[in-house]
Amino acid sequence: MLIGAQPLASGPLAAALGEAYEPVYVVRGRAAQWRLRLLVDGEDLSAHLTGLVDVDREEGAAAVAGFALYLPPGAVVPDDWKGKSVSLDYISRDRYGVVTESRRFTGRIEMPEWDPTWRLLACDCSDQLQQKVEGMTIVEIDATTGGVWSADLFEPTSGRSHWDYAQERMESRAASLDCSPTGAVRVTNWAAAATPHFVFGPGTTLDESVEVDLQPLGTATNYLEIEASYRFPRLWQHVQTFGWTHPEYGSTGIPGFCQWRVWTTDLPTTEMIEDAVTGAGLTLVGGVGGYRLPLTLTNPCGDGQAWINTFDNLWLNATASGGRRWVQQVTENYNLLLTATGGEVEATRVIVRDSGSFAVESSQADEWESGQPSGGSSSTDLSDEARRVAALQTLLRGGAVQLLDAHRGTTLSWQTPTDLALGVDLVHTVRLEDKALAHGKCRRIQDRFDLGAGTAITTISVAISRGGGDGDALVTPARPETSLPPITGVAILATQLGGRLNDPITGVPIPPYDDTRLGFSGNWDVADDLTAEQFPRRFKVESTEISETYRDERIGEATVHYRVAIPNDLLEL
Repeated sequence: MLIGAQPLASGPLAAALGEAYEPVYVVRGRAAQWRLRLLVDGEDLSAHLTGLVDVDREEGAAAVAGFALYLPPGAVVPDDWKGKSVSLDYISRDRYGVVTESRRFTGRIEMPEWDPTWRLLACDCSDQLQQKVEGMTIVEIDATTGGVWSADLFEPTSGRSHWDYAQERMESRAASLDCSPTGAVRVTNWAAAATPHFVFGPGTTLDESVEVDLQPLGTATNYLEIEASYRFPRLWQHVQTFGWTHPEYGSTGIPGFCQWRVWTTDLPTTEMIEDAVTGAGLTLVGGVGGYRLPLTLTNPCGDGQAWINTFDNLWLNATASGGRRWVQQVTENYNLLLTATGGEVEATRVIVRDSGSFAVESSQADEWESGQPSGGSSSTDLSDEARRVAALQTLLRGGAVQLLDAHRGTTLSWQTPTDLALGVDLVHTVRLEDKALAHGKCRRIQDRFDLGAGTAITTISVAISRGGGDGDALVTPARPETSLPPITGVAILATQLGGRLNDPITGVPIPPYDDTRLGFSGNWDVADDLTAEQFPRRFKVESTEISETYRDERIGEATVHYRVAIPNDLLEL
């Protein structure tokens, strides 16, 4: 069998399979007899066709067809014709008796219209592209369309139109979603192949049928600015450790105790230390550690004197940690500039702007501040790199497709006998060398069969892309700097002891009590003067002040410029 005057699985059909191919050179002077074969729900109704038969197939749209049937006398229920399957084939025989069959349309009747006067049933048909895609699973759509998609930029797929989802994925493809003449859903790339699949030579177009529809300047966008923002929570935990040692606890353990025992003083209790930490706005992390004042011992210091103590909550050396948690929002702003030829010069820019924003929401962040601090100080970014890349790639690739689409608005079309156009499909690149010189990807095919006049004419339209220039890889931009250094700050805890005029160890006068000093305040057990000031017994700490830099929203900025190369298709009139 021959299709489009070519053996099966050769020429453009082989190209569709990714194999090497040679152009099909279409020449004039070939005559053929033709007829149409129309099957409706498998029944051959070719003999009932009358008037005009039209087929219109365009990239990215459902194919449509229209025909009229003369029905013999009898009852007709037009509504019963809705949804019936339709296939339309063009069959021709050349002068050598070679028969060529070409499928022109496969679909269903959408709307029948009955004319009782002439007993004509006019049928409008569609290949039901949208319904077919709607019936596909998400996995099948992904495999068919490819492209990139971000759940942060679009609505969830559950419970909504699969057709809309497929269109969203196609926004990142320089291609169109349509059906083949046999009704199979497919993707057709926009880029014209370097080697044309069909070459229409001199004399192959009908007189005065070559037309060009030039693209206006205002629609040729060459400068696209995308403002994208990515927001995520940063979990901060700051743990502050406080350490205090009695000035007379010079050694560790019992030796230190024996040194303190010479001139005993008040000591802080466990409860005092814990209350000081929580009173500073912190949450106690762990318990109080250090060295407690020993309980009763018979001869701890080796001097023959017993030690009597029944309190187990007094400390000669103490450490305690307090922590707090908070959530800081981090926003990464990306200014993505995509330019085509002319877009880098302000005077020649045709500008379009777009935007996208997405945020990471986390139950961990919602519960963070109320949780119990543990471990040491830390900061954790609840960012999701996979989501960031998916969203930015969706915006970038969609932007590049916008520029490519904006530069392929010129259309060249011509009419030719259908016998010369058999095999030409929307996936093909076509070259015209008659009354114009052009090379572009086929964007539309319109068949018009006049059964009364016996004419079969096909209009072929090709997209002409113009622009040129160099292009850059659409690499995901690096993340802007938003990190912060660790929070620092050391609290020095002192000791203030009153109840005496002079220090019993050094003999130096004891200064007045200072309420602002952090640490422990108490009194010597043995006074040297009854008039000496009695210091309050207390333990005091202060939490490190957290600056606004660590609490307010942290913003990082990144600007990246991408050049988009536009194909330069041939067009000479």
